[in-house]
Amino acid sequence: MVVQLSYRKSLRWVPGEPSEPTSTLVLDVGSYFVDLRILKSDGSIDWAMAGKRTILSESPRKYFPLPSLNDVEMKQRLREDQVKCQWAKEICSQNTEAHDDIGEFEDLPNGDALEKGSMPNPDNNDEIQAYEEVWGGIDVPSSDEPAWILRSKDDNGITFVGKVGEYFQVLRKRGEGPFDALREQKEGDKWVEKYAVGEKLPSIKELGEGAFNTKSWRQDTDVEVAGVKYTVYALEKA
Repeated sequence: MVVQLSYRKSLRWVPGEPSEPTSTLVLDVGSYFVDLRILKSDGSIDWAMAGKRTILSESPRKYFPLPSLNDVEMKQRLREDQVKCQWAKEICSQNTEAHDDIGEFEDLPNGDALEKGSMPNPDNNDEIQAYEEVWGGIDVPSSDEPAWILRSKDDNGITFVGKVGEYFQVLRKRGEGPFDALREQKEGDKWVEKYAVGEKLPSIKELGEGAFNTKSWRQDTDVEVAGVKYTVYALEKA
């Protein structure tokens, strides 16, 4: 199963030029994701969303036909052509839950991933427009402590809480409008707040790692953290 951390290096609305106006971090655990994009200019939310990711298709493996290699060596030079994914958003700061995003990924020579697809462009009256994003990865060391994504729904709204390695993100949508977000990162032996937007959210910095007692958690079951009931949407070891 998937446990990964991705950060965006650039966004290009075709046929424009690439840029990166945000600090974007995506937590992927199993089939679920928590995606927070904060504008560097003022620390506000550019886009935030959480939900389920589905792999729609994977291209068959192909061989590099290099004449200098024999048949055995050629069969060892494999690559994946493309992976096509769909993101179904349960909560979205731009209120586009009804529109599933679809993108295709291909590996770049430097190890980054190029994503191509189409989605609403908020700078163009939410018109569906082709885009290209370049993504880099953050290493997630193997650990006995699993990565996880929790989800709750109560009078406060719908909340997603995720932790992968030394990164912690929380998103909450309150009704049809206000959106809250939190990102924290472990530096040394301390958790540090990187971004906080809106109302107060559950914080691993304040609650401590012990509040998230994963040893008793099971996939698709309900757990309680600081008096709040959550469903364990995803629970995977790196």
